Formats: sequence, C-alpha cells, structure tokens
Amino acid sequence: MKDLLVLRDLECVKAIAHPRRIDILNAFGKEPLSAKQLSEMLDEPHAKINYHIKTLYNVGILELVEEKIKSGIVEKYYYPTANNVVMSRKIIDYTLDPASEDGSVSISDFEDTVENFYNAVEQGALKLDNVLEYRNIKLSDSEIDELQKVMKDKVSEILANRKDNDEEKKHDLIMVAIPTDLDNEATE
Repeated sequence: MKDLLVLRDLECVKAIAHPRRIDILNAFGKEPLSAKQLSEMLDEPHAKINYHIKTLYNVGILELVEEKIKSGIVEKYYYPTANNVVMSRKIIDYTLDPASEDGSVSISDFEDTVENFYNAVEQGALKLDNVLEYRNIKLSDSEIDELQKVMKDKVSEILANRKDNDEEKKHDLIMVAIPTDLDNEATE
C-alpha cells in the first residue's frame, strides 16, 4: 500500500466526492472488506455498495486484494490503495494573473511546489531529513528577515563552490514564514 495517492483528474474527484464513498473509505480498518461486509456495516443494499466500490476501484482509489469462493460465489475483497488521499490543486488551477510582475507571492508557483512535494512522497524520494518544520513559534519580522538572509547566503555559497557530479538532483528549496495567529490580530 502506498502512503499517499494524489487525485489528479476530475474523474477521480467525482468518484470520491459522493458522501457514501467517503463512508466506504472510512469503514476500512486494517483488513480488506467485501461489498457484502461493507453493506452490512453501512446498512446499505449490497447492489448500491457494489456500485460505489466499482467506481472507486475503476479510478484506482480501491484495489482488489483477494477473491474467495464461498458457496460457489466469488467474493471480492478490496482495500484502499493508499493510507492518505489528497486532491491535487492542479485540478482547479484558476488564476486571472498567472505572471505577476509586482513581485507578490504567486499561488500558482506555490501549487507547483506542492505538486512536486506530492510526487516526491508518492515515489518515495522524499526523506524525513529533507523536511525541517517548526510550528507555532514566535518570531519578529526582523528575525524572519535574518533567517531568510542566512538561507539565501548559504545557498548562494553552496552554488558558487559546487562542482558538477552525477549524484546531484534538482530540488525546490522553500522558506516560508506563515503567520498563524491572524484571527488574534484582527480582534486586537
């Protein structure tokens, strides 16, 4: 089982958008389930659950993991393809001004980075050492500016002193300081 499945087209999103299909995905524990088991758990007719399972299976959200013959009937057991399912923001990529010339943050560029992150996770190429994360820390604007300068200087130094080698790969490096207490500022 993959850790992450990124839904990248509208058919996948339509398949998962039905509330009963979300219920089906939430019904799974550690073991595969059949349509019969799911229909009993969710108190729905077998035919309806089977329809929803086939829809999820056809777009790759569920996978067939086992078939058992019981009383001459083939019972199929399914399980989610991944532990986590997320929707790529590329599905809804709407912007009136994709090339901002005023230097402001481009949401489209950030979405490209998010997509690269999802791809790296899906392919097992993202190491835990590659992620440095601090949450809910208090910093002044000058401290953030200092961190940005240190990172920019260090990256410039590394790029200036490097030599080409076969082990290098392209990377996105991002430092973003996101204010998290905006609601508090609005009420003060």
